[in-house]
Amino acid sequence: MEKLLKQLLVVVDFSDKSRQVLDSIIPMANELKCDIHLLYIVQPTVLPFTINSHQIIAVKSDQIALATSRMMALQGEYIPLMEKGRFIYSHVAEGGMERTIRTFTMKHEIDLAILTYRRRFAWSKWLNRININRLTKKIQCPILNIPESTSIHHIRNIVLPVTNVLPLRKIMFASYLAQYHDARIHLVALKDNQEGEESKDNSYLYKSYQLLRDNTDLAIECHPVNGENIANTTLQYAESVNADLIVVQPGKEAELPGVLNAIFSRFLFSASRIPVMAV
Repeated sequence: MEKLLKQLLVVVDFSDKSRQVLDSIIPMANELKCDIHLLYIVQPTVLPFTINSHQIIAVKSDQIALATSRMMALQGEYIPLMEKGRFIYSHVAEGGMERTIRTFTMKHEIDLAILTYRRRFAWSKWLNRININRLTKKIQCPILNIPESTSIHHIRNIVLPVTNVLPLRKIMFASYLAQYHDARIHLVALKDNQEGEESKDNSYLYKSYQLLRDNTDLAIECHPVNGENIANTTLQYAESVNADLIVVQPGKEAELPGVLNAIFSRFLFSASRIPVMAV
């Protein structure tokens, strides 16, 4: 199988969760023979206009210097865990979260960006500076979001929603990970409400199933399910089968129902306790 993942980006914040993510990602990186880039982002701070500009520059310089020192220590801690021939790099950048991640992934030819992010409540948008649904559309690599209290050591069940397109790129990445982990892929699509008629979603569901059957030896399940919203239905199904990973395309497949979710741009990535990869 073609090697899809070579360079992994892990966005860290020096929290215990960042260490948990690294503990689970490094074995996967070694298995897939990938290098890892650690990135800490020093975000812009809104300060009162009365503060002298020279003071602001000094404070920012101190933050960058401290972050660089901590990143080097973190890198040194995890280097021994990398297999021979594999590398782990540390980077500190200044700027907004989304713009910095987008620029970094293009500059370093990243194949998968890994974040730690969860926004359980709609109003907590104001406490976060990232929109994974929007970011995924702007960068050329998938984004894997690993929420708090979750790891990705062992992938046994991967859930893929299918809508009204044949998701070739999503199938490619899901089958690539499934091959290495000997995982089962669950294809999920909404049933048509009108009895006796085959919906377009179901048509693409069976095409996706056939594509995987013809080109892999993976265990595949095909499930037309009842529901009105594909993101919400996918999440419910994934929880029912204790899935380890959900793979979606940004847009419809990640959009949760409800007025508050729409107003506050709350998507599947923040609602799910299961890691979600946006392709």
